[in-house]
Amino acid sequence: MKCYPQLWLSFIFARWAFHCCFAAEMFDFEELKNETRPFQLQVMRLVCLDAPYEETVLTLCRAFLRRNQPTLLRVTLEVPGLYNYVLLQFRLHYKFRTYQPFLIDGEIDICTFVKESKLDPVPSYIYNVMQEVAPDLSAPCPLGNKTFNVTTMFKVEYAPKSVPAGDYRMDIRVASRANVTLINFQVYVAVRRKGVLGSMLDW
Repeated sequence: MKCYPQLWLSFIFARWAFHCCFAAEMFDFEELKNETRPFQLQVMRLVCLDAPYEETVLTLCRAFLRRNQPTLLRVTLEVPGLYNYVLLQFRLHYKFRTYQPFLIDGEIDICTFVKESKLDPVPSYIYNVMQEVAPDLSAPCPLGNKTFNVTTMFKVEYAPKSVPAGDYRMDIRVASRANVTLINFQVYVAVRRKGVLGSMLDW
């Protein structure tokens, strides 16, 4: 009998997504932040792509690793124009042998999303995290005509309650209505289970 590990893992991950991500309609993000996690999370790298940009000026994009503390993320982006439409695209990847798309994948118009009811659980979760780590970027539109100086951390309490151990990459791209990239970056994250011999399947 043949074994298909990726198919089996996909089934497990789909089950995890249902309980941990799409169940977002069932809990409050503020309550979620107060719950303990059975894993440790560390941001390993921040990489900005495709610079220089046509309509914005990126002067800083860096992750600062700190011992026994969350990684500090710093981004400085000058945005001269004003935007009433800001597209946020996001895609999560999980590292098997290479990074493969993993469950969370979508896009939202931030300007519309701020004004409308947030019923779709995955974009709602992404937006809530964005409000925590970069509140200036989740303000009501128009956005821009300023320099955004973001100094932030991705804390373990922003993650879902249960996450398979392993290495992740989150791709985030912000674009204008004309699909011009305003900023494009990747965040690399390592998730490790607490205790001895924690593994991806121990969840």
